[in-house]
Amino acid sequence: MKKSLLLLTTLILPFFITAQGQSKQEELGVVFGSLNNFGLTFKVGTEKGLWRFTTLYLSGNDQKAVADSLTSENISTGFGLKFGREYRTTIIGNLEFRYGADLSFTYNHSKNETDDKFVEEYSSLQESTTYSPGINLVLGFNYVFLNKFVVGFEAMPYFNYITGTSKQKNFYSNYVKTVKSKISGFTYGLSNTSVLVSLVYRFGSKK
Repeated sequence: MKKSLLLLTTLILPFFITAQGQSKQEELGVVFGSLNNFGLTFKVGTEKGLWRFTTLYLSGNDQKAVADSLTSENISTGFGLKFGREYRTTIIGNLEFRYGADLSFTYNHSKNETDDKFVEEYSSLQESTTYSPGINLVLGFNYVFLNKFVVGFEAMPYFNYITGTSKQKNFYSNYVKTVKSKISGFTYGLSNTSVLVSLVYRFGSKK
């Protein structure tokens, strides 16, 4: 994961420095795909085109459940990042059309442990880690009010590649069975989580 993050940072940094040097307009706000799918967005550039930096989510979970003799614990962590470019054109008045594309990267790790005291010396462990680079298009609209606040809507058809590993262990008395698997595949399409609403504050003014 460290190598993937280093590569992503190396690719993004030169574009960010260039954008800062030419900055005429900046925007900062929040994006929502659902109540459980939200993040921050920062955009920098000009009124016609901006670089996009979005952290779509940062999640963590640690839950423990006890029912009679059965104890289970579920731990998960994950994050998603997007970097891209969007262009804008005024349709009429304060209504803007925007289009572009993003590069994306998501990481997810989950771990589930179960211990059944009713069954002598039995427990199980399930663990998986996935990495998912991808690309998505950006098609949407902005409505600007008071020259500073922007409500946006964007649909993002996507293509993601998924790779990772999973592991399952079962312990019973002195017997241990371990099954390891490799995860690979891809997803594509347009789902409810790839349609975002944004609330943004705009720095700078149009010329």
